[in-house]
Amino acid sequence: MTETISDTKLIVFAGGGTGGHLLPGIAVAEQLVALSQCRITFVGSNRSVEQQIIKSSGYQHLPLPSSSTSDLKRAPFRFLWNNSRAFFRTRRFLIREKPAVVIGLGGFASVPVVLAASRLKIPIVLLEQNTVPGRANRFLFPLSNLVCTSFAETPFEIKMTRKTVIPEIVFTGNPIRKEIVQAVSQKEKSTTPSDKTSILVLGGSQGATAVNAAVISMLEEYLDKISGPLHMVHQTGMLDFSNIEQKYELLRERHPNLKVTVQPFFNDLKNWYLQSDLVISRAGATTLAELASVGCATVLIPFPGSIRDHQLKNARFYADRGAATIVLQSKESDLTVRLLGETITALLEEDERRRQMRQSMQELSIPGAARHVADEVVKLIAK
Repeated sequence: MTETISDTKLIVFAGGGTGGHLLPGIAVAEQLVALSQCRITFVGSNRSVEQQIIKSSGYQHLPLPSSSTSDLKRAPFRFLWNNSRAFFRTRRFLIREKPAVVIGLGGFASVPVVLAASRLKIPIVLLEQNTVPGRANRFLFPLSNLVCTSFAETPFEIKMTRKTVIPEIVFTGNPIRKEIVQAVSQKEKSTTPSDKTSILVLGGSQGATAVNAAVISMLEEYLDKISGPLHMVHQTGMLDFSNIEQKYELLRERHPNLKVTVQPFFNDLKNWYLQSDLVISRAGATTLAELASVGCATVLIPFPGSIRDHQLKNARFYADRGAATIVLQSKESDLTVRLLGETITALLEEDERRRQMRQSMQELSIPGAARHVADEVVKLIAK
């Protein structure tokens, strides 16, 4: 690549709210900084999970009082007030700092920032993580110059744009952080097997109450059917942490050999990826991309309330290729628990099937996605 970015240029990443939106942005930021010492600022929501993730990354963070579309009906005044303040605060920031490009990460927090950038004629890149575009990116698509998709099948309607120049759509894969890519070689070098079967439970960076409850109920009913010692590594989210921690304590009273590591959020998730024999997870695209990179056998419980059912579509993409198994979340919690219990106990007895799932997962990984996006951003800036 011949293009470079001036060391004095600022790159703004817009959006956040969840790890699924933020982590691909951080992955791209790592690559852009590696290409040149450009400055990076994340502009997004004031949610605690976002502030925690950005703080650990070391990048500058400008939190905004934006509101999601869920507030539009239940609290329309708050929606308009918060997003108006976010728009004008961002506009002042962009005028002062003059960034070379704004990269929208999706989610409600990206909207005021990208709108302000569009008014100021700043080049706009959108990252779309899912098989179907999210509401924010569908709305912002006509304003963008470039869209980087994680799936080749992701559809954007060209007719949506009223601009004379149609946004360029490039399939790059979902950017994953350098530490996760490097974890692959660590896994290949690892020669110290654990004496405990390790199950990693992920509900996304904010946790998932239904997944947490299903896993605990599954263990209560099926733990006796799982042979050998077990290590449960469970990311609960902040809301459920205390409750799930207490329930694990009760489980350990009945099963002293059960080892438990439970946290609201894991900063060192790559280490648990490496050690897991099986993963139970929601079907967020960023989590799936990381699981694919490391090659983790995975049971997916798609969130049934996801926009345009994108989590189920994400899950089917992997399941159809033999990389994961789907357990649908039923309205009847007992049914979800039974399906999960039967799936987990069967998979733990089938070493060859898990090996094939791991291999199929890794075949779907695109470890160079973050660099590809960074290269596309540099080309856009250089135009």
